[in-house]
Amino acid sequence: MKKFSPWTSDIEMDYHQFVLDGGASKFINELNNNGDIAQQGETWNTSQDEAYLHDRLSDLYETEVQVYDTLKDMQGNDVPQLLACVKMPGFSLAELDPVSQYIGVSGILLQYIEGFPLTDIADHTPRERWQSICEEAIQILHRIGDRGILNEDVKTRSFIVKKATRAESGYKVVMIDFALCNFRKDYADDDDWSGWKAIQDEEGAVGLIMQDRLEGGFVYRRSNRYKKPAHYYE
Repeated sequence: MKKFSPWTSDIEMDYHQFVLDGGASKFINELNNNGDIAQQGETWNTSQDEAYLHDRLSDLYETEVQVYDTLKDMQGNDVPQLLACVKMPGFSLAELDPVSQYIGVSGILLQYIEGFPLTDIADHTPRERWQSICEEAIQILHRIGDRGILNEDVKTRSFIVKKATRAESGYKVVMIDFALCNFRKDYADDDDWSGWKAIQDEEGAVGLIMQDRLEGGFVYRRSNRYKKPAHYYE
């Protein structure tokens, strides 16, 4: 994996000039339309590095926003409420089109969830609640999947557990981190979608890890909602 140089003011100023000269626009266009360019990362200069990173992070931002838009009916319950999308200009020229798309920094403002990571439930909740809390995390994954989302970066740290007096268990699970997701529309058909969902094994990324971590306090029962394609076993 390519290692990027630490930020310096000189790198930033060189990148700004690269943007103003049209180099960033040309480089990103080539990068997105020529797969060979991405394989040449070790030969890039620092301005090209900066352009790549900006483009990559912009893609992650757009994906996360699209996920929250898709999950509107789950916001404020299973996922945080999306409060606003923001863009911070990097410097004065960021206000000028078309260079703004290569300078500004985009982000999202989310509802604050006061709680603790799913991985820490043994320190914060009674043992008899562990099964239901972990099962709720997996159920949230299922509901998100039902809305046509495949998450390539499911981790136990992606879940926050908060106290909830109205919940039967006394706790509510909320999922975060959706920058590395794909969408149902990007797959050829239902078999293709189901196969990749099975290969990614989102629920296993939670169930198997928590079962091992809680040492008998949680028993994972695989749902088998998705089936791996036959060629996967060849």
